[in-house]
Amino acid sequence: MAKHPDHTYLVALRENDSRKLEELYTNCSPGIIRWVMANNGTEADARDLFQEALISLHGSAHKTGFELTCPINALVFTICRNQWVNQLRRKKKEAEVRIIEAERYTPETATESAYERWEEEQLEQTRLDESLAQLSDTCRKLLRLLGRGVSSSDAAEQLGMSNANTVYRRKNACLQRWREIFDGLNG
Repeated sequence: MAKHPDHTYLVALRENDSRKLEELYTNCSPGIIRWVMANNGTEADARDLFQEALISLHGSAHKTGFELTCPINALVFTICRNQWVNQLRRKKKEAEVRIIEAERYTPETATESAYERWEEEQLEQTRLDESLAQLSDTCRKLLRLLGRGVSSSDAAEQLGMSNANTVYRRKNACLQRWREIFDGLNG
């Protein structure tokens, strides 16, 4: 493959041509900064990545036979993207380890309070079930059908009601009765 016209940037890296490197920075860095900031990073993160990419390119520029066959922007972006994705993976793994370690060392009182919350939820569910059992058979069937996502018109048909408006009125009356029974169990 033929050398890309941007190969001059690799020559500038070899020869420490500050004018050409400044041009490279001006042309490439804004896109890297935008991309990193759009992917949970900061401008400082992007600048660090760009510097690391230039160091990597500097190493490649000094390898015998290395020739640039694509636009330098594409190469720098690919290097930065790969480095950023690796950093995000490391951060995610570190966060997961911190969570696991925090859970491992939670005080016993936290475990007890979690158990107490679970126990309260179970009692609440029992009261809901008991209050539902005290409703009429039609109310229980209607609320279960609507709870499963059955349309009002289908529920009306299945329960022998005249139309969806009847289902709506009946549902409201059943819910009101259920609240009254539930509140009576709590009081």
